[in-house]
Amino acid sequence: MPVLSIVACEMLEDELVHVLSIDHDIKQLYLVENTNSFSLTRKLKSRGMRPLIFPFEKLSAIVMENSRDLFSEIILSFSKFSIFKKMHNALKAGKCKQLIIVVNLLPKDLHADTDRLHSEVYRNARDMAKFSDGILIFYGKCAYSNESRTRLESLDCPVYFLKDNNSELVEDCISTALGGNDAYKKTEQPGKGAFYVTPMWINYMKERIKPGISSNDYKYLNDPNYSLLFKVNRPDSDHADFSRNASEFAKTFDMDIININGTMKVATDSYMNSKLAVCKESE
Repeated sequence: MPVLSIVACEMLEDELVHVLSIDHDIKQLYLVENTNSFSLTRKLKSRGMRPLIFPFEKLSAIVMENSRDLFSEIILSFSKFSIFKKMHNALKAGKCKQLIIVVNLLPKDLHADTDRLHSEVYRNARDMAKFSDGILIFYGKCAYSNESRTRLESLDCPVYFLKDNNSELVEDCISTALGGNDAYKKTEQPGKGAFYVTPMWINYMKERIKPGISSNDYKYLNDPNYSLLFKVNRPDSDHADFSRNASEFAKTFDMDIININGTMKVATDSYMNSKLAVCKESE
């Protein structure tokens, strides 16, 4: 069975849950066990999914063993006979209905150190390449430099990235949530600073900044020019909590809220394209 591995940003957790929950071809879903896997597991279970969770050092052997199709291998060994050849071709045609997904969700705090973020994304992708038929980097361009992207593309299996309708690599998680780089640029208002929030982003900011107290990392939010808060709404968001948290944040920094519609299209299309490519490569 083909194996698609995903190295993902915690900020894109909701997008990840969405694309996995709508894919009915997943035979088995594995998560790398870490402190970030608990929330992801809870959300996946709420969508009816039952992921298996293992420490990375155990996961490699488990995935390699379960990805082997012994019956298919036996049929292949006899494929010189016409009846077995037909069976082998039929098995290949149905491979995408027997897909293994492996998810490694990395912490959002890695963004505090760009060099470390690039290094960790590459290191985890490199380690997962040992048992993968393809790897999807579920991040924006913030996760890699031109140099580290070249290193990613030189791994032992194909590496795929989040792209918008123009086949451009998306800038970051906000560009992903809005539907691409062009949609992101269209929201810009000259002369005014803006902060963009998704449900994951606003939860992160609540952890970092308490009402009335500004972290030094976010001093710029007290600048009067930062007067707008773009609230990226999506159908699957918890509207009550998201709205309340956004209102509190806007009040703290004297911002006006602008509601804007988000989409799962970038995440969904990029996932489906990488999945189909992996299935085709494994034929």
